[in-house]
This record gives sequence, C-alpha cells and structure tokens, in this order.
Amino acid sequence: MISIQRAKFWQHAWFAALVGGAVVGLLVWWLQTHADTGSGNVLVTSGAAGPSSTAESAPGAGRLDPVVLSDGRPSDFTAEEWRALKEASASEARPEAELQRLLTYVRFQKRFALWQSLKDSADVAQRRALAQQLLNDLPQRLAQAEVTGGEAEMLAAALISDVEPDEAARRQRMDAYRSTLLEAVPQPDKAQTDREARQLAEYKRREAAIVAEWQARPVGMRDQAALEQSLEDARRAIYRSDAR
Repeated sequence: MISIQRAKFWQHAWFAALVGGAVVGLLVWWLQTHADTGSGNVLVTSGAAGPSSTAESAPGAGRLDPVVLSDGRPSDFTAEEWRALKEASASEARPEAELQRLLTYVRFQKRFALWQSLKDSADVAQRRALAQQLLNDLPQRLAQAEVTGGEAEMLAAALISDVEPDEAARRQRMDAYRSTLLEAVPQPDKAQTDREARQLAEYKRREAAIVAEWQARPVGMRDQAALEQSLEDARRAIYRSDAR
C-alpha cells in the first residue's frame, strides 16, 4: 500500500461535506457495483445520482474544460466549495500550490460521481468523455498518493470497460494502462527514508537510556508521568532538531 505522509484531507469533515461522501472509498464502490457480475445489472450506490448531486452542484460541473470566473473561481465549483478549498489550504506553507492540489483532486472526485450517475443515461458520449478524462487524470492521482495502486487499477478497469466496447481491445488497453500506472507509483525519497531511520534509531537509543535510568530508581521514586514526559521531550528534541 502506498504510504501517504500528509494528512488525508478527504477524512476531514469539510471534505466529506464538499463531495457528499459519494465517491470516497473506491474499493467499497467497486465491490458493491460488481458483486453480481452474472446478472448484467450494476448497482450504483453513489449519492451522486439525482439533481441534488454535489457533482452537479456548480454550473458546468461536468465540463471537461472549466473556465475561470471573474472572482477567480473555476466554473465547475460553487462559491461555497471554492471558499472551503481556500480555507483548507490557507494554513499550508505553500497555500497556492496546496489549493491547486485540492482543486484537482476534488474535481476528479466530482467527475467520478457524475460519471457514476450517468450509468443508465442515454448520453453515452458524455459518459465516455468523462471516463476518458478520468483515465487521463488517474495516473496523477496515483502519483499524489491520493488513491492506492489497487484502487487505481480497479477504477481503470471500470473506466476502460466504458470507453472500449470490444473485449479483446479492452484487455489490450488495460494491459497497456497498467504500465502507465506503474510509472506513476510514487517512489520513496531516499533522503527522507534515511532521515526517518536515523531519527528512529536515535529515539530508541534515548528511550532505552531514559527507561533504564527510571527503572534503576527505588520503586517509590518511579514517577510514571515524569517518565512519559521525558520520553516526549526526547522525541520532540530529536525530530525537531533533525528537521532543521
């Protein structure tokens, strides 16, 4: 599984409200919609279906070429959504970069929700266009560690099934797309890995010394709260000094 160092913003309350929880958890969606492959019926459980869908809450939400409005807001986001994204990114070290990251990910989720809602739509062209756009965007979501490799592959299989009706061509395209996904998988940062290993080794060394000193005291002089505070002080000192 891909390790995500940053906090998962989609677990925050503001994000759940923004996307309505319709498309968080692609694995759950896949299992629910493909539980009965023999019947030929696909159960779409997303809350995206219907006119109140978050995916369609902004004018032009399904557009593949959103424009920037006079207030700086993309045309596929409501004013409320745009405000929530700006507030969520304001406290970051690089707020503008974080805003763009959030924007592209939420846009991906909104398009996915809309794509789901069009499962039984007569507008096959729009659904296939959305599927292709999602396929174009998916490697970047994987590179950003916003989906796991397994989730990306399962979603790709569903999307390719939508845009490629021929079974043989579909298998061939999926095989080729797997290579694209493999290239997008985030590679571990060696410098960061080495730094974290060094931090952990130093903490373990100090931890052993602190605990040994505490255990050497008479039982009546062993203060558990003081021990925990010493360990916390050591942890902070190591990680803060190493980050400078």
